[in-house]
Amino acid sequence: MGKFKRSVLLVTVLSLLVVATATAALAGEKVIVFHAGSLSAPMAEIEGLYEKANPDVDVQREAGGSAALARKITDLGGACDVFLSADYMVIEKLLRPAVADWNVLFASNAIVLMYGPKSKYAGEINKDNWTEVLMRTDVRWGHSEPDADPCGYRSLMVLQLAEEFYGDKDLYARAMEHPERAVRPKAIDLVAMVESGAMDYAFEYKSVAVQHGLNYLDLPDEINLKDPGFAEKYAAASVELAGKEPGQKMTVKGEPIVYGLVIPKDAPNMEGALKLVEFILAQDGGLKVFEEMGQDIVGPQTITPGEKVPAGVEALLVE
Repeated sequence: MGKFKRSVLLVTVLSLLVVATATAALAGEKVIVFHAGSLSAPMAEIEGLYEKANPDVDVQREAGGSAALARKITDLGGACDVFLSADYMVIEKLLRPAVADWNVLFASNAIVLMYGPKSKYAGEINKDNWTEVLMRTDVRWGHSEPDADPCGYRSLMVLQLAEEFYGDKDLYARAMEHPERAVRPKAIDLVAMVESGAMDYAFEYKSVAVQHGLNYLDLPDEINLKDPGFAEKYAAASVELAGKEPGQKMTVKGEPIVYGLVIPKDAPNMEGALKLVEFILAQDGGLKVFEEMGQDIVGPQTITPGEKVPAGVEALLVE
């Protein structure tokens, strides 16, 4: 066989191998996951662990504000196999009953005031004076968009609760009018701004501050939305948000921060979704990762007793 023919044959074989590899990759199973931005770090770890154990599976994640992602499913027909929300009530109010049959609670968090190495007055801010520091005209601070991200409306609730807790008259109104207040689509967007010094302080989930190695001020349990023992007190705060339909409004009251997950009814890969959720809710799987990254575990349990969940998921629930 001549050199030219051998070269042509070699190129042909290589081409077929490339095509075969590409075809195999395209044929591989994918599981589409929408999750809260505050879960980005643990979900990246969970994705790596799951794909290592299941090399034929490609977990495709999209992070964002929980409410915005829920509306992507309901309004834009976004294909989603597993949805993890930073507020289980997003699933209750925006997805059930039309899009989802059940709702499993699995983790909790707290709102903290995050700051970085370049933040003004970082050396003097504390639990007693943070509201005064935040209201200084040269301090740049922010939170995420309330209509898109639970961390956003929870940040506003913290300010409302702080007004009562500290007896700081008109704090909430003054905060909303502060000239240096900034609002960003997702809470995770605030991390880079604080790290760079573009923002001095930001309301954020404690787990996110821990994961990014940023400084943060722990707020009193009476206002940080962490402690179920203060549920009645938290309920005194409320924020009006966009509802299910354009032009509609819904009022969300303060309550302890609890994350929820669900598999939408029309999940493209129901079987793959179930297997991934079982891994996420396993004590030595996803739950271990969440704990290692600064989040406390809740349950896992359904929002109401007797809720119908898939058998594999039900076996992992705590009474």
